[in-house]
Amino acid sequence: MRMTVYGNNATCPEADGACSCFLIEADGRRILLDMGNGSLARLQKDVDLAALDLIVISHLHFDHFGDLFCAKYQLESRRACGEAIPRIPLLTPRLPAWARAELCTNDVFEPHVIEDGLRFRMGGAALEFIGTVHLVESYGVRLKAEGRTLAYSGDAGVCPQLARVAAGADLFLCEATLTQGPCAEEGHHLRAATAGRLAAENGAKRLLLTHYHTPQAQTVLREARACFERTELTAIGKTWEVD
Repeated sequence: MRMTVYGNNATCPEADGACSCFLIEADGRRILLDMGNGSLARLQKDVDLAALDLIVISHLHFDHFGDLFCAKYQLESRRACGEAIPRIPLLTPRLPAWARAELCTNDVFEPHVIEDGLRFRMGGAALEFIGTVHLVESYGVRLKAEGRTLAYSGDAGVCPQLARVAAGADLFLCEATLTQGPCAEEGHHLRAATAGRLAAENGAKRLLLTHYHTPQAQTVLREARACFERTELTAIGKTWEVD
């Protein structure tokens, strides 16, 4: 199993950046976790959208699913021009009516609703969804394949559910939006140090930090590593083996 990062910016895409988007390749499948603003163009440098086997959206903030709409427009246009593109399973929290009208038409996607505790299997890849605390309904994801576990926090504030997300993961992909300081309130995002403690206290083998502000990158890394040494920053375009 391996993961390639196509977006990791916090909140909005930076110049020449992109928001959350991670391609997992496992058991011969291509599984996309989130499709935030700016990620679609980067993803298409390497991957034909029609080759995706599954798309998972952790929560309905545009920095995590904004580019899904234009992906749908591309796929439905190609189908209209005669390409035989199968429907792609799409897992999201329950969509509002306006989003359903945009995304759940013309047979582009096969929609599924995520709920706390949902388990979804695709071939040899098994996904588990754990509800967390954020400004909107949001889920952490555990993906098991090829004898390995990748865990993804999504966006979350401090909550006990994150321990279940991180537990024993071979690779824990965790948001690290905040650094230490008087404004670092963790009701809906995490400090880098908290990400480090989650990894250390719950037996994760490696920690990858995402959803951080690039000017703060080295501070984010230093604060997380003070709690968990085996920590790295994600980087757009880079691939990690989950081993």
